[in-house]
Amino acid sequence: MISKMKLSSSLYLLSTLCLTSYAHPNPSSNIIDRQAANKNLTDYAYVYFTGEGLATGEQVYMAVSNNNDPASWTALKNGNVYLTSNVGTKGIRDPSLIVAPDRSKFWIICTDLKVNGLAGGWSNTDMTTKGSKSIVVWESTDLKSWTGPRLAKVSPDNAGMTWAPDAIWDPSRGQFMVFWTSNIQGAGGGWKTMRCFTKDFQTFTTAEAYVSLGMDNTIAAYSGKFYMISKNGPGNLLQENVASSLNGPWSKVSENIGKNAMTAGEGPLVFQNNLNPNKWHLWIDDYTKGSGYLPFETTDLPGGSWTKSQNYKLPKNPRHGYVVPITAAERAALVS
Repeated sequence: MISKMKLSSSLYLLSTLCLTSYAHPNPSSNIIDRQAANKNLTDYAYVYFTGEGLATGEQVYMAVSNNNDPASWTALKNGNVYLTSNVGTKGIRDPSLIVAPDRSKFWIICTDLKVNGLAGGWSNTDMTTKGSKSIVVWESTDLKSWTGPRLAKVSPDNAGMTWAPDAIWDPSRGQFMVFWTSNIQGAGGGWKTMRCFTKDFQTFTTAEAYVSLGMDNTIAAYSGKFYMISKNGPGNLLQENVASSLNGPWSKVSENIGKNAMTAGEGPLVFQNNLNPNKWHLWIDDYTKGSGYLPFETTDLPGGSWTKSQNYKLPKNPRHGYVVPITAAERAALVS
C-alpha cells in the first residue's frame, strides 16, 4: 500500500491474454475468459514491495507460485530485492506487472515514492502536495531481463503526487488505460483518480479524471463484465462494484468484504485461478496489524461473497503488488 489514504492500483487480468495483438487490436472483440485464450498457464508471478520499515523495503520484489498453487510461493533471489530504482525518489511502492495481450512484452510500473528516511514519515505532507508527477517503469520481453528504470510523467503539473499506478487493456480503444491517484492542487482540485492512455508506456495521452469509488481500486474482467474491488463503504473494509464497460456506470455488488477477519483492510489485488476459471482470489492488506496480505477466495464473483483462504504461505512481508498467470517456461526462466 501507499498508505491508509491512497488510492491504489487495479488489476485487469484479461489484458494479459487477449487473443488479438496489442499493436493491432480488434476494438469490437468480446471480453473473454483468460483460460479460453491460453491453456498453458501453469503458475503465477507476484511482484510486491515489503514496506518502509527497511531501507530496501521500497523496491521491487518478486515471487513465483509452486505447483500452480496460489497458496504456496517461492521468493526469487532468496527473498532479496529483485529490481532497484535509482531514479526519482530512488524508491518504489505498489508495483503493477502489466502484460501485453500477446505476451510479447511486460512492464512493471510503480509509485515513485520512498518513505523510509523521509523526515516525519507519513506525517510529511510534502509527499502529497509536492510529490512526483511520474511513475517508475521497467520493460521486459521475457520477465527475466529488464530495462530501466525510467521515469514517465503522467500527472498534470498541478498534481501533488502520482500514487499507485496501474494499467489495464481497454479493448474498446485498443490501448492500455493507465490510472493512479493524485492530489490536484488549486481550484477544483482535491484527491482524484486520474487516467490516461498508452500503447507503449513511452507516450501518454493527457491525464483526465476517472472514477470516485473509494481507494485501492482493482479490476477483473469476467463473463462480459468488469468487477471493481476497492476500499470503500462502511467499516474501512472493501466493496465490490460491477459495470459492463470500463467507463461505467458502476453498481454496488457487496460491501464489508473482510469483515470478521480484520478490523480494516486496503490494497486489494484479485486474480483468476488457473485451474478453475470460476474461482477467484482476493488478497487484502491487514494494515492495522502490519502483517501484510490476507488471502480470500470465491467461486461466485458476480455475487460478491468472499471467504478467508486456509493453509496458505505467502512470501515474507507481502505488501501491495500484483499477481499474474505465467507459463511453465516463464517460471523456469525466473527461477533459473
